[in-house]
Amino acid sequence: MAVPVIETWTQREVINSHKLNTQLRDPLAYFADMPRLSCRGAVPGQSVSRGQLTHVRWATASLNGFRQQDTNGTWFTVPDTGVYVIHGSITVRAGSTQPAGDGVIINLYRRAPNGTLANLAMAREIAQQSNDYEIVSTVTVVHLLAGDSIGAAVYLEAGASGTTYAIQPGEWETVLGAWMVAPGASSITGGAAPFAPAGDWTDNERITPALMESRITQPMRSLLNPSRVVLRTPLSYSAPSGQPTRIRWAASGMEESGGWSLSKDGSALTTPASGVYLVAFSIATQRDGPEGPFGSYQMNLARNGELVSLHQRQNTRSGYPTSISATAVLFLKKGDTVSTDFIGTGTGLAWRDFGRDINDERWNHFAVVMLAPGASSMKG
Repeated sequence: MAVPVIETWTQREVINSHKLNTQLRDPLAYFADMPRLSCRGAVPGQSVSRGQLTHVRWATASLNGFRQQDTNGTWFTVPDTGVYVIHGSITVRAGSTQPAGDGVIINLYRRAPNGTLANLAMAREIAQQSNDYEIVSTVTVVHLLAGDSIGAAVYLEAGASGTTYAIQPGEWETVLGAWMVAPGASSITGGAAPFAPAGDWTDNERITPALMESRITQPMRSLLNPSRVVLRTPLSYSAPSGQPTRIRWAASGMEESGGWSLSKDGSALTTPASGVYLVAFSIATQRDGPEGPFGSYQMNLARNGELVSLHQRQNTRSGYPTSISATAVLFLKKGDTVSTDFIGTGTGLAWRDFGRDINDERWNHFAVVMLAPGASSMKG
């Protein structure tokens, strides 16, 4: 089913079955079952070699509106234009690793109908143990056009030529998912519709176009086009181990709809309306100092300055960026702020931003999108 068009109501129009079906039944059916994709398990026998990019072929795909574009099961076509959340996770079994570990990268890609590839999100982690398993994941919030396709790939930065990692085929080990969150969005910045609660109907009241607009059209339009924001460019920082740092973001890299604001120092987003939100981020950092196994870092989420979500990884290589991707579902009141924090550990180490995208690789983003505009708390 295509994204429904929410029309206006006019004076003295005849309310027939066609109007009720297109303006009530069809939108409600769409909201209850929006497009989504779930790929689970890679086709057995796939691997990635040093310096190569392997696009993952999927063993099973549950399609709800999406369409498998190729016989290999690599690309899946987006059915409707709008804002989507995309998540990918790839598990590999390492070959023989170099002393400080090998870099394993996941890439989420968009492929335009003409075949042009664009990187949507990526993350890099370090595999340290030979013949052991490494899981690398990322998540992003992006605007996609109907006819675009999405897929996932893995890249290996190993020390020795001929090194090969095996992509694990288990349905719980390697996954790709996407789901629609804003079917009415013409872009990330396309105007959001403020939530308008539907009022009560009463007996004997006169049904006017204004009443139909306020109780039917406006609530549905707000569900089509919820509030959202994406930050893409972290500002520079440098911190020794043990020093917490609030990450600041460039206003020039901000896309928003619905009235989000970024603090003057770039450290906090202010929520424009109350509701339940999905927060997704992917942030890279570079470790400087001697190589070795004792060096970890955290990328954390704060609401009104208080920690609500903590995520930790290791980085064992010097002068080398790695990243953390994560999500959280939060109730945010109007005026609440959300921020991202960093802290590194390890004796004699320093940590700094890796905010530079290389060859259109998306290393960093911080995104928030409304899921439940009518919620008054997480409990409801």
